[in-house]
Amino acid sequence: MRAWFAAWVEAEHGRFPLLLPVAMGAAILAYFVLPHEPRLWLGLCAAAGALAALVALWRFPPGRLAAALALAAALGFARAEWRTAAEPGFVPVPHGVTDISGTIAGIDLLPNGRRITLARPSLNGGPALRRTIRVHLRDTDDTPLTLGEGAKTRAFLFGPERPAYPGGWDQGRQDFFQGLDASGFAIAPVTVIAPAQPGTLARRLLALRQGIATRILATLPIDTGSIAVTLLTGEEQTIPPPEREAFIAAGLAHILAVAGLHVGIVMGLAFAATRFLLTRFERTALHWPAKSLAAMAALGAGVVYALLTGAHLPILRSLAMASLVTLGIIVGRRAISLRGLSLAAMVIMLTTPEAVIGTSFQMSFSAVLALIAGYAAAQGFSARKHRDKTVFGRVAGHLIALAFTSLLAGGASMPYAAYQFQQIQPYWIPANLVAVPLTALWILPLGLAALALMPLHLAALALVPMGWGIAVIIWITARIAAWPAAMLRIAPIPDAAILLVTAGLIWLCIWRSAARYAGLPLLLAGALVYAAIRPPDVLVSADARLIALRDGAGILLVRQPKATSYTLAQWAPVWGGAQPVLSHCTAESCRVGRVLLAMAPPAGGCGDAMLVVSPEPLRGVCEGLPVIDRFSVWRQGAMEAWVGAHGVRLRSDRMVQGERPWVPPYPPDKNLR
Repeated sequence: MRAWFAAWVEAEHGRFPLLLPVAMGAAILAYFVLPHEPRLWLGLCAAAGALAALVALWRFPPGRLAAALALAAALGFARAEWRTAAEPGFVPVPHGVTDISGTIAGIDLLPNGRRITLARPSLNGGPALRRTIRVHLRDTDDTPLTLGEGAKTRAFLFGPERPAYPGGWDQGRQDFFQGLDASGFAIAPVTVIAPAQPGTLARRLLALRQGIATRILATLPIDTGSIAVTLLTGEEQTIPPPEREAFIAAGLAHILAVAGLHVGIVMGLAFAATRFLLTRFERTALHWPAKSLAAMAALGAGVVYALLTGAHLPILRSLAMASLVTLGIIVGRRAISLRGLSLAAMVIMLTTPEAVIGTSFQMSFSAVLALIAGYAAAQGFSARKHRDKTVFGRVAGHLIALAFTSLLAGGASMPYAAYQFQQIQPYWIPANLVAVPLTALWILPLGLAALALMPLHLAALALVPMGWGIAVIIWITARIAAWPAAMLRIAPIPDAAILLVTAGLIWLCIWRSAARYAGLPLLLAGALVYAAIRPPDVLVSADARLIALRDGAGILLVRQPKATSYTLAQWAPVWGGAQPVLSHCTAESCRVGRVLLAMAPPAGGCGDAMLVVSPEPLRGVCEGLPVIDRFSVWRQGAMEAWVGAHGVRLRSDRMVQGERPWVPPYPPDKNLR
């Protein structure tokens, strides 16, 4: 056994540092699942202790590795603590109509109007807030607006929505780290109250992006123009919802999310064009480092493209990786490697630790990890493919490579898309076989040409044919989205399952030797954990206006007046896409199995019921039985229950979220049943 372990360590020489970002990410995840905010000194003290251990154990390789992993974990935990502490807390917004004023920090063009973001907003003449507020303007409001202007309006404002079910989408956490306090809709025209001050670079870039978007939409219709705006400015809000849904169903949502694919295409075009020009002249070809210069030009093009598209996290993450690739080309090292990926991951986690729990980070890094490891494992096949010099062989080889790339990237990122969105798109490979080459070879090159032609007022020469290519993709997405089972709704994946899948994927990809196949049982274990989950028997919304009860294979729905359709849509995946049936219970109480649905205090007692559910407040009824009523969800948020032979298990949103800075405070629970 000792000899085998020594041989394995020798075979994996140089791979153990790849565990550092794993330890850092695990510690950040541990921070975010804590029920209470830890002390700020905890992470720093742990980092100091780990650093001391690293110095003491430096000459002992196993101890050095353990101390380095502990240091990476402590740094990740400490950074997450301080990142949270740096954000101001939520400020409750007034109920009813509110007078709001502030500085326009963003203008979003929507299919049905405009939305502005106000920085340093003042509510009803009060002090300026440290967080921003987002307001959807009226459809008929065409007041000219400029970034940096002072503006005021009257609006209904709302704080972040609570999760629709325990463990559901946490809007509050996203708003917290985006610096957003509330959002709402205006009921009066917006009024400009102060001119824009001389703009900073960020404000000028925002104005430039707005100008580009306006010119594109003036040239192309909304269906193709909205996607052109997304690809060239990063603004996705103009895309009509049906069109977006078709892209998602066809497995092409990544085309609409400007990230690694897009920056890779732009940098690849810049690299190829620069190197082509440098090799056209004998002096530059023979005496200049054409490859290194092309790499630096590509990086510069990537930076410009990132600034034009908003410099959001996915683009910055891609640029971090691209910078490492550029450095590798310049120094003559392998451009794309697992070490570069791990370094990029740690940079992202130390700058924005909240990215670890986000969709973009999880899907992007899993896809790139699988691509690097997959192509390393398939080197032999790739070499044989390049030996085939016939036209048919080259075309077939490129198609196979594209399908293999889509299989690796889509297969590795699919579990995280399913975890975040509770849906699977099985037809992503045929869709990508057409959409990705068309985007890389036609749409984005013409888009870049349009940007270059805009100062000459000739952008239409490139935008019109760019729209033709976009129209082809729209046509493809509409056809694939109409195929049977194009988008499969699945039940929410438990955290334990996705953690096992993550561990299996990492183990499978980072090692060289046959020991990597130990990751397969972890993947299987994750699938088994998911298969063993049982949907709740009862689900009650945070306002008790929606109650769902499982009756055998069917779902009965009790819907009160003013129940939100948004919450009901969020509930769709809970039972794997099964459609609830509206309950026709008109009596004061109805029985569904061992659950008593009480529309009013039951006069005849509770019988042998094990759980009582009511949309109204219940007091002094069914003593000894667990009760979910209007007061319960008011104090605890959305609640779910499992009823079995051994009793009732309850889970609430408050139990899942705990008391964290991004969780709006719940009422005191001293009188909880």
